[in-house]
Amino acid sequence: MTPKKLTTRPGDRGQAKKRAGIAGTYLEVARLVESEEGATVNVCVGLAVLAGIAAGDAICLSALGERYSGTDHRSAADLLGRVDSDLGKHLRKLVSFKPASHYGERLLGSVDRGAALRAAEALVEAASRRTR
Repeated sequence: MTPKKLTTRPGDRGQAKKRAGIAGTYLEVARLVESEEGATVNVCVGLAVLAGIAAGDAICLSALGERYSGTDHRSAADLLGRVDSDLGKHLRKLVSFKPASHYGERLLGSVDRGAALRAAEALVEAASRRTR
């Protein structure tokens, strides 16, 4: 079966490195508030989501010379899954937290935070390795 056509934007290794750096910074800031509770859990998860999206961009730019540029981040996970299926699953997990973390759909808890940080960490580490 032919993969669905995704909206992408071309890029180079320099852009991949920049996106990997941004991903690392998002994750670093998320770690600063990871022990806080209440609404701050949503902030932490939201930053983890942004870290994962940036890391996914870096990985795709490095491997494919393009990144997803549409509005549906699930499609970004599909593109990343073409590079590495496990990494695509991590991004899919993070994107599932986007409505609650970014738009206040509901307050997230410590289990959500842990899952988001683990997924973001895996993506950021992969982006760092692939853009060295």
